[in-house]
Amino acid sequence: MNTISMLPCAAFFADRRFMTGTIVLLMQASLLFWPWAVRWARQLNEKTNVDRMLYELSETHRVPVDPYAMPLKRFRQVA
Repeated sequence: MNTISMLPCAAFFADRRFMTGTIVLLMQASLLFWPWAVRWARQLNEKTNVDRMLYELSETHRVPVDPYAMPLKRFRQVA
């Protein structure tokens, strides 16, 4: 069992969503709404992971642009 299945409210409190964490904590208090709380926390975890990966990809493939750079001169090769 992972942490999200045991304590779904911890995912929201870690993400600094205190009102949502409190609602999920109340959902955890009843066994009837526990599966919805777990599903909601897993969706949040999946969304944050996707956002983190997209941010890393955009930072990795970012090309620095120098506005003062001169275009490269091309010379013909003499055979």
